[in-house]
Amino acid sequence: MDRIFKELKERLELSRPIEAHAEIHELILAGETEAIEFKSTLRFDLIKGEKNDKLEYAIIKTIAAFMNTEGGTLIIGVDDDKNILGLDKDIQTLKKQNIDGFELHLRELYKSYIGAELASHIKVTFPDIEEKKICVVKVSKCSQPIFTKYEGREDYYVRAGCASQPLSREEQSRHEKQRMA
Repeated sequence: MDRIFKELKERLELSRPIEAHAEIHELILAGETEAIEFKSTLRFDLIKGEKNDKLEYAIIKTIAAFMNTEGGTLIIGVDDDKNILGLDKDIQTLKKQNIDGFELHLRELYKSYIGAELASHIKVTFPDIEEKKICVVKVSKCSQPIFTKYEGREDYYVRAGCASQPLSREEQSRHEKQRMA
């Protein structure tokens, strides 16, 4: 609450320049919702201090869940407490250590886990917020069911509140029927 108050006070006093990406900053301040998800990193484990490929699947689950519901925005480089962390630690784990390398890696992930043909449903941008580069992934709703492929299984995810939830085959079937109605 103090952070929100501080942000509002600074805006009213015009003590700082207006950010070029004010809309994204507003989304961050509002917090996670059914249509907004924050991820601290793409693949850098902040606890272990090293690359952790399993974290990448959490990104894919979120993208698939947005596609299976009403779409949404995934913001990478922001933690659940709305702190802007940036992408530097992730970028250091990549072969091509820059924003282009980050985007290429992200695109390869969703091509591998959910399919290249779905690229038109995903728009990636890299705004600077609080002088740190973050990744904003805007995902549109998909008319077909989207399954993630991971460790030999296929899973179907939807957004439920602020989380991506897996559905059983029976639940997925009911969900699809409701979407078509």
